[in-house]
Amino acid sequence: MEKLTVEIPSESICLKNVTCPSGHSLMDKEYLMGDAPSIKLAVLSNGGEGLLHLSAWYGDFTYETDILIEDTVVYELLCPQCRASTRSEDKCMFCGAPMFQLNLPASGLVQGCSRKGCHNHKLKFVDLNAQLAELFEVDTRPRF
Repeated sequence: MEKLTVEIPSESICLKNVTCPSGHSLMDKEYLMGDAPSIKLAVLSNGGEGLLHLSAWYGDFTYETDILIEDTVVYELLCPQCRASTRSEDKCMFCGAPMFQLNLPASGLVQGCSRKGCHNHKLKFVDLNAQLAELFEVDTRPRF
């Protein structure tokens, strides 16, 4: 397969339909971040379990949680509905921690490092035309 690299300015694309490995929507329309629904996950830590809301704006590392999230710790992220793990087989190329993976429409995916403070992330498209149509259906916010 040929590899194409595309640079996308941070926070210029809003993910609007993200699902767990079992197909449950992870979008929380009741919990807005950056004027968009957030991505809701269950998070496991040494201190217990809580909910984690991530910004749906790609490249925005804003999050809110109801438990303490410590720097450099690796966390397990689960679907809050079915408890499916979002852990990917891929490892972070910067710190070696497991990556988490969220599914997008048309076989796309977004991955991020599960270590707090590591900002390694990537967006993969399998059907580029279908994915771009999904992504750009929602207005993107301008960056100046």
